Amino acid sequence: MDLREITVPGNESRNDPASPAVAMLAPGAQRGVVIIHESFGRQPEIDRVVEKFAAAGYAAIAPDLFHRGRLSCMVSVVRSARTGEDTAPVRQAHRARSWLCEHAQLQPARVGLIGFCFGGLFVLTAGRGWGAVSTNYGEIPKAETMHGMGPVIGCYGGRDRSMRGKPDRLRRRLAKVGSAPPEIHEYPDAGHSFLTDGHHPIARVATWPLYHLGHDAPSAADAWPKILAFFERNL
Repeated sequence: MDLREITVPGNESRNDPASPAVAMLAPGAQRGVVIIHESFGRQPEIDRVVEKFAAAGYAAIAPDLFHRGRLSCMVSVVRSARTGEDTAPVRQAHRARSWLCEHAQLQPARVGLIGFCFGGLFVLTAGRGWGAVSTNYGEIPKAETMHGMGPVIGCYGGRDRSMRGKPDRLRRRLAKVGSAPPEIHEYPDAGHSFLTDGHHPIARVATWPLYHLGHDAPSAADAWPKILAFFERNL
């Protein structure tokens, strides 16, 4: 079982080019997960998330949504969050799921979607039709964008001022469109990006008063088993 660079086929009719990703397929995997990176983009800590899921028996893939440009992708995702529009990054995640289903012989209903930071917003924006969704310290899209959403788990750090009130907002907006209440976990000692173990010292200093950005090992050690158990129940 090796972590490998792969290319996810594109769709010429939609002007969607082939795109890079990293994948790791556990032998005999019965479940899969598509992993959406933070605003830092494809980083070593995201590769380690792929490895974490594979070690837990999953077929896992992490597409590089920024391969055609960070700004254009983020603008497209924010537009999707507001309008529900089907944009290129959303379609890229769907194609990553199709690649996973083909190569691991999985049904789409057995594939979950997890995202961090920027990816936390993305997975709520694109999560309709997925088996289960894990959003982590991300913004919340309009309620109508999340209509038809399946099971959701969310994790937030109590020291992350940018996320204050977001768990309650997620609950209200999902309730507005008739979705089941999300499973929410809040960690008072954690800040932004506490689940991934990346090293971003400049971003940490620049955003410290607002985000308290950085890995928090005790909080992550509690949260990851909850996320894995959630996927096991719902996929």
